Amino acid sequence: MTQRMSVPEFSGNSWFGASVERQRADLRDFCSRNLQGRQLWLASNRGPYAWHECEGRLRAERGQGGLVSALLALVHQTPTPLHWVASAMTRADARVARQSGLKRSSAMPELPLQLSFVTPSRTQYARYYDAIANHILWFVQHNVGVSSSFPAFDEARWEAWLHGYVAVNRLFARHLTQAVQRSTEAPVFLVQDYHLYLLPGLLREAFPRAPIAHFTHIAWPGADLWRSLPAPIREAILTRLLGADLVGFHCPRYVQNFLDCCQVLLEVPVDRQRCAISWNGRQVKVRSFPISVDPSELSRMAESPEVRALEHSWLGDRPERLVAMIARTDPSKNLIRSLLAFETFLARHPDWQGSVQLLALLPLSRQSTSAYASHVEDLLHTAARINASWESPRWKPIDLHFAHDQAKAIALLKRYDVLIVNSVADGMNLVAKEGPCLNRRSGVLLLSECTGAAQELGPVARVVNPFDILGLAEAIHDGLCQPVEVRRHMIREQRAVIAQNTIHRWAKDHLRALLAPHEEPEHQTPFAQRHWAHFPE
Repeated sequence: MTQRMSVPEFSGNSWFGASVERQRADLRDFCSRNLQGRQLWLASNRGPYAWHECEGRLRAERGQGGLVSALLALVHQTPTPLHWVASAMTRADARVARQSGLKRSSAMPELPLQLSFVTPSRTQYARYYDAIANHILWFVQHNVGVSSSFPAFDEARWEAWLHGYVAVNRLFARHLTQAVQRSTEAPVFLVQDYHLYLLPGLLREAFPRAPIAHFTHIAWPGADLWRSLPAPIREAILTRLLGADLVGFHCPRYVQNFLDCCQVLLEVPVDRQRCAISWNGRQVKVRSFPISVDPSELSRMAESPEVRALEHSWLGDRPERLVAMIARTDPSKNLIRSLLAFETFLARHPDWQGSVQLLALLPLSRQSTSAYASHVEDLLHTAARINASWESPRWKPIDLHFAHDQAKAIALLKRYDVLIVNSVADGMNLVAKEGPCLNRRSGVLLLSECTGAAQELGPVARVVNPFDILGLAEAIHDGLCQPVEVRRHMIREQRAVIAQNTIHRWAKDHLRALLAPHEEPEHQTPFAQRHWAHFPE
């Protein structure tokens, strides 16, 4: 019989001390000193909040994901309202775009933010977002489903690239150019993620001297995986990214992969010591900025009445110990292997039956894509089979919840004994950082070596291989049996790492690397009419 270890109690949420506030103040001070006379422009596919129509009225909800959280941390610290340009992802977004134009939104009046939308046609957007960004770039960059039969660039896929992805990137460039021309301040551009790889180069043609940065929020693989794309496409992505002054990634591994791609696929010389590339008479810096969280904001949300109520109503009657997973239903999150590892754990350690449950909160992702819908069916089938084999009248081994529910996610992260983050590829994975910030039971973090977070938290977490089902099964057992003193020490070490590198430091380091060569605001040459050929309707 496995000896049950007493569960450690949480000892307060002051572990982050003054570090978070100091980093927030440093960001605010940097912005005040370096953005005077400049206007900051953000560009991303997803905006800070999305609009929905409800009974004929428009209602706004905060956007999902780490990108939105990261950029909102920056929004609060800028000396003047920040301009954010996003895609109109819904009909309601398009309606707001038609009604409001470029002005501060009334949805979140407390934010110093002006939001405007690019409005591609539904066909353009489907080609850009579904056919290329999500079905090709995401799969290639996470090494999911890349095989002899995929990706296939037939006539329809080339149409999607040229008249979807390229066209929407040009719409962003034209929108930004028109908006910047109405401003008297010099622009600084922060372009975000894999949807807008072409935008830095298009902006460089319009604004030769403007500071431009691009940050990729997902993994960046080596050159061999990029060879699964036709040469004109991968070369367009790389050369347009080199239109930026700064190309940013989550961790050093992705920086080296990007340098490899430029050296091997473009055959350009790279300076690995300085992590720089000479391109068109400019030095392009390539840097890593590990994105993070705001521990003080997480602590505030953890004490909300809604979360406290869920701790009793949703979690109160569950088994003594909880193994948690929180991830979108994306194949890259490796959820099925995690379920199989939990089944293996139960088979190898039957004395835990009845006293532990795997509780997963899994927001549905991209169900209009057949590969994603099929993945959810496989996930449901696997969970049902395991439950049928092991459950008893009073115990259900696996409980899956397919919902995006922030309050439930926070409640679960406060309560877990073991947290599984088992992706086969992940740019960072903020759940791995949110868990230690929120947990009240000195829970154990089992962290895939293939996540960006492993480069920071690997030394103070239990690192697992995402393909090793038996290894993960034994890691679950070890985590549940680990002595209290060890668990407390590990989570203190994880929190120390997180406290030294919060979301505010990410934003400051990103801006500092971009603006270092531009200590004084520079006059911008007006956008020449001849450049309009680059931005067709």
